[in-house]
Amino acid sequence: MWRISVMVLLWCIGQQAWAEEDLNSLYQKAVEHNADYRAALVNTEADREELNKAKALFYPKVQMALSRGRGITDRTTQTAIGAIETNLDYRLENYGLTVRQPIFNKETWAIYGGAKSFVSAQESLLRQENAKLILKLTSTYLEILYARAKVNLLNAKVTAVSQQLRQAEKRYTQGSGTVVEINEAQTNLDIANVETIQAGNDLNEHLNTLQILTGEISPLSAELIVSKLPISLPKEENMTYWLGMATQHNPEISAATHTLEVAKQELEKRRAGHYPTLDLVGARSYSENDSNNTLGSRFDTTTVALQMNVPLFAGGYVSANVRQAANKLTAAEESLTAKTREVEYQVRKYYNSVETQFQTINAYQQAVKSSRVAMEGTQKGFIAGFKTNIEVLDAQQKLFSNQLELTKSQYSLINDLVNLKFSSGLLNQGELTKISAMFITTTPRNQHETQASIQ
Repeated sequence: MWRISVMVLLWCIGQQAWAEEDLNSLYQKAVEHNADYRAALVNTEADREELNKAKALFYPKVQMALSRGRGITDRTTQTAIGAIETNLDYRLENYGLTVRQPIFNKETWAIYGGAKSFVSAQESLLRQENAKLILKLTSTYLEILYARAKVNLLNAKVTAVSQQLRQAEKRYTQGSGTVVEINEAQTNLDIANVETIQAGNDLNEHLNTLQILTGEISPLSAELIVSKLPISLPKEENMTYWLGMATQHNPEISAATHTLEVAKQELEKRRAGHYPTLDLVGARSYSENDSNNTLGSRFDTTTVALQMNVPLFAGGYVSANVRQAANKLTAAEESLTAKTREVEYQVRKYYNSVETQFQTINAYQQAVKSSRVAMEGTQKGFIAGFKTNIEVLDAQQKLFSNQLELTKSQYSLINDLVNLKFSSGLLNQGELTKISAMFITTTPRNQHETQASIQ
C-alpha cells in the first residue's frame, strides 16, 4: 500500500509539473535565464546613470587643495658692501577650499535634456527587447506544438497505411489483389516513415531553441483548444486602428522619436559654445611661506565673486560643431521616417496575413470534412469491390494532407496575431496570458514520448 501511495504522489507531482509548463512559466524562465535579455536589462540600467550624471552638472562643485612641506632657499642679496648670501630652511603650507555654483550654462541644460531623451530611448528599446523575447518564445512554443501535432498525425498516417499494406498483401495472397497495390502501399508507407523521422528532427530542433531561450530543457505537451481561436478580427480593429496603435505604442518608433530629441538637444549643446557662462565662486585659502617673495608671511583669505566667461573667437570650431550637429539632426529625422514606414509595412503585412488565415482555416475545415466523407466512401467501395486499394491510399493521403494543412493554418493564425501585436507595440505579458489560455497542457502518452521530448 505504501508503494502505491508513493507512486500516486509521484504521479500527481509529475502532473503538476507538466501543468505548469505553459507560456507564462516559460516566460518567467526566459526572463531569469535568457542571456540576451539579461544583457539588455543590465545595459539599460547602466544607461539610466546618464541622467544622474547630467543632474550633477547643476549642483555645486567643491574642491579642496592641500599642500604642506619644507623649503630650502639659497638667497643672494646685493648690497653696498657686496653680495650677502643667506641660507633659508623653512616650512611651507597652503590650504584652499573652492565652491563653484553654476548659475547660467546653456550647455548644461542641453546636456540634461539630451540625457532625459536618451534614457527614454533606452527604456523603449528595453520594452522592445522584452516584446522580442515574448515573440521568440511564443513562436518557438507554437513550432514545438505544431511539430508534435504533425508527428502524431504522421504516426496515425503510418498506422493507416500499414493497415492498407497488410490488406493489399492479404488480397494478393487470396488472388484478388495485385503487386501494384502492394508496391503502392509500400511506397506510401516508406514516404510516411521518412516524413515522421523528419518531423521528429524538427521537433527536437525547436526544443533546443526553447532551451536557448529559457536556459534549461523544457519538454512540452499541449493541445490547441480550437473553440478559443478567433473566427475574425473585431470590426473596429481595422487597418487604420492597428496603424494608429503602432504609431502610439511601437517601442522602436518611440525610441527613434526620443533619439531625434537627443539630436535636437545636441544641436543646442553645440550652439551653447557661443553663449557666456556665469558661476558663483566662493574660496577660502590659507598660505604660509607660499613663495620666496612671501617668506615669513601668512595669508588667510576669503573671497566670494560672480565669474563670467564670454567666448569671443575659437577659429570657427563652434560653428563647425553646430553644422555637424544640424546634419546629424537631419539624419535622425530620416531614421524616424524610415522606422515608421518599416513598422507600418509590418503592420499591413501581418494584418493582411491574419485576414487570409481566417479564410484559409474555413477552407481547410471544409476540405477536411469533404475528404473524410470521401475516404469513408472509398473504403466502403473498396470493401464492396468496386474501389481499388490505390484509391483508398489516395483518399487517405488527401485527408491527412488537409488535416495537416488545417493544423498549420491554425498555428499560423496565432503566430500572425502575435506578430501583428508585436508590430503594433501591444505584445506584453498580458497578451501572452491570453495566448496561453488557448492551449491545454497534457502529459506525454508514455515514457518513450517523454524521453523523445527531452532529447
